[in-house]
Amino acid sequence: MEQEQWLFFLRSNFKDLDSSSQEWIYHSYKNLVYRDIYFLFREHELAEDVVQESILKVVDKATKLDNTANMKAWIKEVARNTAYDMLKKNKKCRPIYSLDSVIDLVESSSDDKEKTVADLVEEQIRNDILHQAINQLKPKYRQIIIEFYFQEKPYKEIAQRLGLSQQALAQTLFRARKKLLHYFSKKWERQTP
Repeated sequence: MEQEQWLFFLRSNFKDLDSSSQEWIYHSYKNLVYRDIYFLFREHELAEDVVQESILKVVDKATKLDNTANMKAWIKEVARNTAYDMLKKNKKCRPIYSLDSVIDLVESSSDDKEKTVADLVEEQIRNDILHQAINQLKPKYRQIIIEFYFQEKPYKEIAQRLGLSQQALAQTLFRARKKLLHYFSKKWERQTP
């Protein structure tokens, strides 16, 4: 329960809080959103910029929220949208999906602790090839694959963010998977003896 207190204080007038409370809220906020933002940019400075810019938006609007039941989800959405806005404004800031981030996500979902060295090596090679194949996709396809499979967002949320119908998203996701399979298969055939 104590971990969630910062959400309550975030809804109060942030500017009237003492500096230690403001720092506590900022660090709690950062702990909630930083990983997602860093995953998009893979650059600490850009992720920090997004965290700082997005907390200003959250602080400004938090006192006006009617429903606080989904406050964490709302905060994450504000941070993601701020990141997407930064990508649109600054074409130099392209999201980079590193091998480490893909492996971390795959490993975190894996419960099998008793793998042989050969299994681990094969998994690492497969993840490396998957990472390369994902990076070959068009940005729109890449983003949909990441959001749907790695961030596990529902169709409805992705479709709304992209301004597509759910049917159009399903069709685009199908094309993205087909293209990803094509790239992955070509790379896998070259890699395996």
